[in-house]
Order: sequence, then structure tokens, then C-alpha cells
Amino acid sequence: MQRNGASIDQIVERMNFIANHVEIILTLDTLEYARRSGRVKALQAALASLLNVKPIVILREGVLELGDRVRTRRRALEYVLTLISERMGERLVNAAVVHAEDPGSGAILMDAVRSRLNCKQLVMTELSVGVAANLGPGTVGVVAYPVEEE
Repeated sequence: MQRNGASIDQIVERMNFIANHVEIILTLDTLEYARRSGRVKALQAALASLLNVKPIVILREGVLELGDRVRTRRRALEYVLTLISERMGERLVNAAVVHAEDPGSGAILMDAVRSRLNCKQLVMTELSVGVAANLGPGTVGVVAYPVEEE
């Protein structure tokens, strides 16, 4: 924006808009890393492991919240896609598929996002180290926000 002549106020306004409208939905391969980091209780992690459950995590106001749990990886990816589609609707969005050491699942999700969301920009990238360390390898999800205000 700065290179295109936007003022500092315009840039800050846009950053605030993105911060208030971004949706981040992830699925974890296991709760073990979240348990180790203190994000979930040991009993939850043990039960999820026994049942081969793939938890869904949603970022709300800077806090990761444990959402639904899905039985298979395929269903978990579909659930992430359904949630982000419902939240973004038909609006033009910028989106990123993020993954932690799972480019295969990232590629699957990337193709699905491309076909379901109205993307202006779509990229795939590694999940940040800080988040990946707390959620573990195999975490994959979608980050999206509307391009324009409603």
C-alpha cells in the first residue's frame, strides 16, 4: 500500500480491518503437541488419540479455541473448508492455506479452497514456527479475509 501511495493512516485502517475480519481455521493431526504446550488437558488428548479424532481449532480474538472434533483427516479437511466457506460466503477474499510439515494435505486443501472460495489471492505457506510448535506437525488450515469492506 505504501508503494502505491497510501498514507500511514490508510495502511493502519486497512490492517485494523484485516485484523477484525480475518478467519483462521485449522485442523490438528493430534492433540499431543497442544497437550505438551498446556493448550489442552491430558485427558482430552488421550481420548482424541484413542478415537483417532482430528480436532478443529479456530482463532478468535487472538485465542485458539478448540472447536469440533472429526473422525478422519479427509472429514477434517472438508470441515475446515465448510467453515471457512460459510464465513466468507461469496465475497472476494485473500486466502492462504497453511501447513506444518504436511504439504500433501496443504495441496489438497489448496485445490478445494480454489474451487470453493472467491479468491483474489491464494497462496500456500508453512505455518509460523510459534504456532506449529504448539499445535504440532500435520496441522493444516485456512486463513482468509475479505478484500473489501461490506
